[in-house]
Amino acid sequence: MLSRRYACCFRSAFLGLTVLALIGATAPLCWRAQATQRPAGRKGRVFVLMIWDGLRPDLVTAHNTPNLFALSREGARFARHHSSFPTVTMVNAAVLATGAPPGVNGLMGNVVYFAPFFPAARIAGPPADVRAAVAQPLFIEDSKLLMRLNGTAGFDGRLLTAESVGQEIEREGGYLAVIGKKGPTFLFDDRVSTVTNGRDGLGLPHRDYLFVSSDLIEPGSMARVLAPQMPGADGDGVALDAFMTRAAVDYALPRAKAAAEAGRPALLVLWQRNPDASQHRYGLGTAESIRSLAADDINLETLRRAIAKLGIEPMTDLMVASDHGFATIAANVNLARSLVEIGLKQSDDSDDVVVAPNGGSDEVILSRAKFPGETRRREVLRQIVDFAAAHDWCGPIFSRAGSSASQTPDDAPLEGTFSLAQVSLYDRGRSPDLVISFIEFPELDNSSLTGPENPGYLLDARGRHPARNTSAELVQPVKGVVYNDFGAYPFGTGLGMHGAAGLRELHNFAAASGPDFRRRFVDQSPTGNADVAPTIAAILGLEFPAAQDARGEHGRVMHEALAGSFTAPPPARRYELRARLIVKRTVVTSVLHMSAVGAEDYLDASEVTRAPLPTVSRR
Repeated sequence: MLSRRYACCFRSAFLGLTVLALIGATAPLCWRAQATQRPAGRKGRVFVLMIWDGLRPDLVTAHNTPNLFALSREGARFARHHSSFPTVTMVNAAVLATGAPPGVNGLMGNVVYFAPFFPAARIAGPPADVRAAVAQPLFIEDSKLLMRLNGTAGFDGRLLTAESVGQEIEREGGYLAVIGKKGPTFLFDDRVSTVTNGRDGLGLPHRDYLFVSSDLIEPGSMARVLAPQMPGADGDGVALDAFMTRAAVDYALPRAKAAAEAGRPALLVLWQRNPDASQHRYGLGTAESIRSLAADDINLETLRRAIAKLGIEPMTDLMVASDHGFATIAANVNLARSLVEIGLKQSDDSDDVVVAPNGGSDEVILSRAKFPGETRRREVLRQIVDFAAAHDWCGPIFSRAGSSASQTPDDAPLEGTFSLAQVSLYDRGRSPDLVISFIEFPELDNSSLTGPENPGYLLDARGRHPARNTSAELVQPVKGVVYNDFGAYPFGTGLGMHGAAGLRELHNFAAASGPDFRRRFVDQSPTGNADVAPTIAAILGLEFPAAQDARGEHGRVMHEALAGSFTAPPPARRYELRARLIVKRTVVTSVLHMSAVGAEDYLDASEVTRAPLPTVSRR
């Protein structure tokens, strides 16, 4: 069986991970004290954050990406960097922008079912056009859609429930440029379309800025310049990535230089669509996806040459990171259709049980109106968990608290699941009832999956069905295989996907070079996307809050990688979280492998094993 092979591959892969050099039950008081202090950064600095969407660390090589490979060797390379779960773009864009996890910033998917959010909105209820838009799960990688949701008819400026580091730049009189892929860019400056006379829709300062995506350009004077030049957004996005890089070089960097020379902080975010777009469209290890890596690498070279030509290298830090990793689809799982087939959902588009498919994970939301009682709700959720957990495609499952009357993150999750709070996904008003992660097998490669000559598969409650394989010819096998659900969208066997709690998707790329980072330094301490915004704020000397809410859930400043004075790597520890369920005479054991630095926790990987229930002999 494929599932047994996958499970064996996972166990050998995880045992082979590098053991942290320093392991302790708790961090020493000296590190904890240092981690809570904001370094005295200098205002006259430029920070450039370049995101390669979907870049895996093992795809950065001297052959395929020579410029990025060189940058990672000359500056600080974060060898144990982590994406936030669910490992999708919009979740991690919000984390990168705010330094806060999904349970604090309020955004938990690429595909989101917004209808349950509105009873808690600041207005009595959305008008008919907004209600119609949120009646079904929405794919939200769309700046215009996000602008509408965040408007006065929607969340009135509170689509995100945490402030971004970009907005802090504006409040402190700095320069902010956010350029690139539509959707994630908006989360760095989600009120940019409301600016009037130097103030945004909430009345906060917003004066010196540039926003460029394929569907929104602000201010209007720049839209008239750039919109006629912009290539189409279809296809693999290589031309669009090059255009966005030129916009950053020609328009944003000179303004950032002027701000820094005037003693003001400047932040430029440049978000590339690739290699994500090509890996989704053609598959990992295909000629097309390899070419997209080379194209992004040329864009990086263009950016670095512009920094040098402007003479701002001594005041400019450049970080290249990705939002998440990637794996190859083994088969599609249609969870909504399966729930209909077993009688747990009325129809494919009914709102009694809503499935928001997010690739490597699904969100499940039950209607409060149709299941008003907590007992009945938990009974239905229990049946959904049992159905999913019994299948080899299912990875770890996460559930909400048990009692609507006393809902807290500490309430017991459903048996066999983890609490959403354990992976910082709990928000009383916004969390789904379940997050079902599909299983990833990190050591199985895609040689039997990617390529049009290979078969494709679709799974539902009735079993396995053949499906067309639309992936391109495989050139270089890539490890990491995952199951997938993206609804009706044609992501199938052999193509690339992410969203699960697997090692290949959770570990993403990050490296930085510049005057504020150590040179030729490999950071072996756990770091993550939530640590990026606090580190940017520390370098730029911003008053960005260390804690986004009363719980203090936020990333940490990556002190150990910063130049100026030697800082020992922080002590770290590893631990496991376990959940166990018996279903259909099978023992299902789920494990979350975790790392921690001080108060910060990082999800390293997950695994699920299934074994027959031992029989008891009768005498």
